[in-house]
Amino acid sequence: REAPRSSESPAELRAFREALVIEHVEAENAHDLERVMRTFSRPRYDLRPSGRGIVEGDRAVREMQLASFAACNGFVYVADRFHHTDNAVIIEYRIRGRHEGTWGGIPPTMAPLDCPAIAIFEFEGRELVSELPYCNLALLEAQIREKR
Repeated sequence: REAPRSSESPAELRAFREALVIEHVEAENAHDLERVMRTFSRPRYDLRPSGRGIVEGDRAVREMQLASFAACNGFVYVADRFHHTDNAVIIEYRIRGRHEGTWGGIPPTMAPLDCPAIAIFEFEGRELVSELPYCNLALLEAQIREKR
């Protein structure tokens, strides 16, 4: 990543942040842990909306990501819309794919998934410092359990 620039326009900062969020999502979809980690200046996931607390620091985030890659095998995140605030990029996305890994204690069902979600990517200048995802877990679980 490039260092922050004091002469950067708001439009340039917005474009940089959005590109970094896209890189982060693409890295998660590819299950590329090193790429995911490079997008953060200080790795942190705020998972309180899903009841899992805050995961912070290199080791904890790496462990969480590896577990997520295994549990969410077959899932992809498809970003539909981007919204910008002074300190965040908010994406509306869909979790799509098939349930191919054990998720939430549920063995693979191969059920198709299409669940709307949002994620708030928090920034300090150009530095990505946290991701805060929100997903309707009841809907996702219902889709996973549904026999088709």
